[in-house]
Amino acid sequence: MKIDRISTSLLAILTVFATGAVLHLTSHVVLPFVTAVLASFVVIPAVDSIQKFLKLPRWIAIAVLIILILGLGFLVGVFFYSSVSTLYREMPGYMDKLQVVLKPWIRFFGLPPEATEVPIPKLVGSYIVSLSTRFMDFIAGLILFILFLIFLLLERPYTKTKVLRAFHSRMTTRIFRIFNHTAVQITRFLSIKLLISFGTGLGVLVFFILYGIDFPILWAVLTFFFNFIPSLGSILITIITVGFVGLQYYPSMTEAGVVLLFMTVLQQLMGNLVEPKLLGDQLDLSPVVIIFSLLVWGWIWGIAGMFLAVPLTVALKITCENIPYL
Repeated sequence: MKIDRISTSLLAILTVFATGAVLHLTSHVVLPFVTAVLASFVVIPAVDSIQKFLKLPRWIAIAVLIILILGLGFLVGVFFYSSVSTLYREMPGYMDKLQVVLKPWIRFFGLPPEATEVPIPKLVGSYIVSLSTRFMDFIAGLILFILFLIFLLLERPYTKTKVLRAFHSRMTTRIFRIFNHTAVQITRFLSIKLLISFGTGLGVLVFFILYGIDFPILWAVLTFFFNFIPSLGSILITIITVGFVGLQYYPSMTEAGVVLLFMTVLQQLMGNLVEPKLLGDQLDLSPVVIIFSLLVWGWIWGIAGMFLAVPLTVALKITCENIPYL
């Protein structure tokens, strides 16, 4: 009996590692599908609302929503690209200020003077070459994501009929009870997380515009995405932002201090006050679990996996809570 339990445990561990390896190797297909599934939980209520209030066929409501999402994404992408292009043009000035800041430390540690000389054009050129190849992968993934999302939205009204045909009535009732409860919780979590991230990014955008910080759209978009990485994401985006603000206003450090205070207060307010009030304690995750999920999903899918780590972990947690066997 003891040997059987050990064998089962070892088999389960091997299965987990094999599943992770398969997900890693098939990321170009699985990642768009998983992202589409998570997105469907958020957009299904929007499709239902459009279909109900505008009295449109479902496929037209889906088309309207997809066009709105793509249009909004295109506008954000254009502004983001414009900010990045401006940042690239002004990067030499920032690097000159960085060298001035680092010179005392270079003398203190006895490093060679050329230690601060960074070949920006060469680095950016190699990055652009690698980015051009990744851009094609991104477009392919985006197309798969849109196709998966469309089919998931179109298939939703027929799910109940197909389940009824596949299982007997008692099993069907139980399946739908578990599925509906799970779907409601996941939809609520993802919607609130998206709203919190949007509110945080919007707060950064408004404050930075009013305060005269360079590239406010860039920092707002980065704040929005980094907010999906709990704890670590907010720390990273704060350090990066404060560093650039410090270089922008050097030698004055007052502005960097103000931005540091603002970013800290905003992140604490949204992450530790507003979000727990909206989500409650039912979706609370241990910090150890969060860090472990970041490592696991980051290993499987890289940066994209780190952004999806918490939504995926919460979705798995909710699913397990609604299935007694798990």
